[in-house]
Amino acid sequence: MDVNAKAIIRQLNELEIRFVTGNFSNYDFNLNFDSISIHISNGLFRALELVTKNIIHNDYRVILNANLFDLGLQSVSFDPDNPKSFLCTFIPVENDELSLYVKQIILLFIGVSALQQFVKANVCGPEVGDESNYSLFTSIFSEDVTQEYVMQFLSRNGELPVSNIGQLKLLFLSHLFLSYVVENNDLASMTGHWWLMRCLMIHQRVLPERIASLHNEMALIVKKFLEMEWISNNVHPVAELIFYVECAQMHLHYHDVSRAKKYISSAQSLVGLNVELSGAYGKRTRFQNKAVSQLLVKLHKDDRKSDEEILEITENPDFPPDLNLQDDTLLNKVSFTNSEEYQIEYLLPEEQVVLLGHCLLVQRSGAFSELLREEMMSYINCLLEQPKTWSIYLKVLIMRCRLEKESSRRVERSLMQLEAVIDSIKKDKPIFSVRYPMLYTVAFPMLWILEKELADLWMSMGATKSALVIYEKLQLWQDIVQCYLQLGRTSCAETLLRNQLKVKETPLLYCLLGDVLDEPKMYHKADELAKGKNARCQRSLALYYFKRKLYEESLPFFQRSVEINPLQCGVWFSYGFAALQCKDYLLSAKAYRQVVMLDPDNFEAWNNLSNAYIRSQQKERAWRSLQEALKCNYEEWRVWENFLAVSTDIGVFEDVIRAWHRLLDIKGKYQDPEVLGILVRAINEDIPDFNGQLASKWRKPALQLVGRLSSISSADCIVWNAYSSLLCPDPAVENDLEVLSRSVHYQQKAVRFSTQIDRWESSLEHFKLVLKHALRLCDLSLVYIKRLENAVKSQQKSSTKLAVQSVIVKAEKNLDLFESSDRSELESNLDQLRNKLNEILSI
Repeated sequence: MDVNAKAIIRQLNELEIRFVTGNFSNYDFNLNFDSISIHISNGLFRALELVTKNIIHNDYRVILNANLFDLGLQSVSFDPDNPKSFLCTFIPVENDELSLYVKQIILLFIGVSALQQFVKANVCGPEVGDESNYSLFTSIFSEDVTQEYVMQFLSRNGELPVSNIGQLKLLFLSHLFLSYVVENNDLASMTGHWWLMRCLMIHQRVLPERIASLHNEMALIVKKFLEMEWISNNVHPVAELIFYVECAQMHLHYHDVSRAKKYISSAQSLVGLNVELSGAYGKRTRFQNKAVSQLLVKLHKDDRKSDEEILEITENPDFPPDLNLQDDTLLNKVSFTNSEEYQIEYLLPEEQVVLLGHCLLVQRSGAFSELLREEMMSYINCLLEQPKTWSIYLKVLIMRCRLEKESSRRVERSLMQLEAVIDSIKKDKPIFSVRYPMLYTVAFPMLWILEKELADLWMSMGATKSALVIYEKLQLWQDIVQCYLQLGRTSCAETLLRNQLKVKETPLLYCLLGDVLDEPKMYHKADELAKGKNARCQRSLALYYFKRKLYEESLPFFQRSVEINPLQCGVWFSYGFAALQCKDYLLSAKAYRQVVMLDPDNFEAWNNLSNAYIRSQQKERAWRSLQEALKCNYEEWRVWENFLAVSTDIGVFEDVIRAWHRLLDIKGKYQDPEVLGILVRAINEDIPDFNGQLASKWRKPALQLVGRLSSISSADCIVWNAYSSLLCPDPAVENDLEVLSRSVHYQQKAVRFSTQIDRWESSLEHFKLVLKHALRLCDLSLVYIKRLENAVKSQQKSSTKLAVQSVIVKAEKNLDLFESSDRSELESNLDQLRNKLNEILSI
C-alpha cells in the first residue's frame, strides 16, 4: 500500500471516530479527492466524497435520495423471502486493501444515515417531515417490501413494532446495511460493530416488550468489538468511555445490573472521576428556621483526564428552560447554609455522561424508596447546574419529571417541564449537530414514550379527556381502552376495537377486546392470528384463568408465554404464585428465580422464593433468599418474621436475635414463645449453630433481647422464665450469688404471672407450664437459700413457700378435671414439687 493510501485510511479512521462520538467541533476533513490517483476513473472515491461530506454536515437525506451509481454501487439485490440474501455489488475496481475499506465505509455510512434519519424522526428531532419513501429505498427493494413486510421483519417473538413509529423503513434499511458490513469476513471498518449495536438498541426500543434474543445479540457484538485493538489501547479514550457507558445503558435496559456496573466502573476510571454522596446543612422550605443535613454530590477528579473534548461548549439559548417550582412552601432547590460546600467542579461533557451513567446505575441497583429518590435528585441537581450538552440536559430534565410526578407539590412542574421538553424536541432549533453528541450514550427515550408519559401524567391528575387526545394521536389502543373503562364507557371501548379490527386484524387488538369483554375466545383468536408466537396472547389466557383461581389451567399458558419471551417479569411472578398454589414448589422456585434475575429489587419475589424453598425443604436457600428480600425492603415486618422463623430452623442464632430486635423496632411488640424456647435451649445446651460455632457465644445478645422483651411484656411468664434460664441455666455450677439472686427473682415472676393466666388450672397446657415454672423455682431456691446467711434465709424460704404452696393447693383441687392418662403425669410432677418444697423448708 502506498503512502497516499495510508494517509487516506488514517483520515477515514479519524472520521469514523469523530462520527461515532459526535465530535465534529474544530474538525476539518481535508481529504483532497481530486488528488487521489488510485482508481479515480471508476467513481468509487466520488461516492466516498458524497457520503463523507454529507455525513459531516448531518445531511442524511442527500445520501438516502442518491442513486446507486452515485454511491459507487452497481447493484443491490434482496429477496424478500430470504432476508439473508441481501447483497451489494460495487462498480468494478482493482481489489486492494484501500478499495475494501472505502467500500465498507460507504456501506457503513449509508446504514448510519438511515439510522440517524430514523432517530431524527422518532427520538430527538428536529422533525423530518412526512417523506415516506427515499430514492435509495425504492431503487433497492421491490414492491413486495411493503410497510407490513417491514413490520414483520422487525418483529421478534411475535411482538410487532408499536404502531406509532414513523418511517420504520429507515430502521429496516439501516439494519440490512449495518449487518451486511459487520458480517463481512474481511471487516476493515473500525466502528461497524458499534453502529450495529446502536441500531439493535433502537430496534429494541420500538418493540413493546424486552426481547432476550436482541440482548444476547448485542452482548455478542460487544464481545467481538472489544477484541478490536483500538478500543482498548487508550488511543481514543473518549470514544472508549462513550462505548463503555453505552454498553452499561444497554445492559441496564435488560436489568443486567452487574455487567452494567462493570462498564460504568471502567468509564469512571478512564475519565478519572470519583463520585460520592455527602451531606451539608441547608433548608428545603421557605419557612424553615433551622437548617438540617441535606444530601449533595461530592466529585473528586484526578489528573488523568483526556485533553480531547467531545464538542465545543457554548451557551445555547435553544435549550428548553429549567422551570422553577411554583409552590408557596417548597424552595426551588435546597438552600445550603455554606454555599462553598455546594460548589460543583467544572465538568466536561464526557465527565457529565459518566456521572449520569453512575446515577442510572444507582437507580437500578436499589429498591425504590424515598431515600433513593433523594439520592437521584442530588445527582440530577448537580448535572442541571452545568447545562452543556443537549442530550444530557434533556435526559436529566426527563429524569426529574419522572421522579417528581409522584409528589403532589411537584407534579405540576413535572407536567409543564415534560411539555417543554417535548416542544423543544419538535422545534427546528437547535440543529441536529447540537442534539446528536451523547444521544445514544444517555439512552434518550423515544418521542412517543415521552408523549405517552405526558398523557399518563394528565391521567394521574384526573384529566382523562386530555390524556385520551394524546393516546388517540399515538394510537395507543390499550391506553385508550383504559381511559374509556375509567370513564365508564365500556361500549365505546368495544366499538373502537371492533372498528380497528375492520381496518386490520392484529393479535393485540383481539387481546384488548378479550380484556374488555372478558372473553377467552378472543385470546384464542389472537393466538391463531399470531400462529402461537405472541407472548401477549398466551399471557392473557394465563391471567384469565389465574384471576379465577384456576391455577392448574393457567400453568401451560404461563409456560408458553415465558418460552416466547423470557423477559416478562410480571408473568414469571404470577407463574411462580400459580405453581405455589398447585404445590409444584420446584417450578415455583424456578419462576421466582427468574423474577429476581430480571428485577433484583423485588422483595416480594425474594420472599415468595424463600416460601417455595421452605416448602421444598431447602431452608438454607430460603434463608439466603430472605436476606436479599430484606436488602430490598428493610421495613416489611412479614419478611422479618419469615427470616426469624427460617433462621431458627437452620440455627443462625445471630440472625434470630437481630430479626427479633428489628420486629420490635417495627411493630413495637412481638411474641413467639416457640422460637424463644428454641433459642434459650440452644444456648443453654451449647448446640453448634449454622456456622459450627457453639451457641453459648450468643448468651449476652440473647440476654439483651429478653431484657428488652421483659420491659415491653412485663407480665409474660414465658419471657421471665427464659430470662431466668439464660441467666442461670444450671444453679449447681453458678458461683455468682448476684446472678443466682436475679435468676430466682425472675423465676418467681414467671410463676406469679403464669398463675395469673385465666383458668390455667383447667387447661392441660397451662397446668403443665405452671408446674414446670414452679419446679424450676424450687431448684433455683434450693441452691440459693443454702448459700444465704441465716439472717435472710427465712425470708427467702417464706417467699418461695408462698409462691409454690399456692400452686400446689390450686393444682390439688383441679387434678380430677383431667383424664387418667394425663393425671398420672401431673400427679408425679406435683409430688416432686411437694418434696422439693419440703426440702427447702427443712434447710
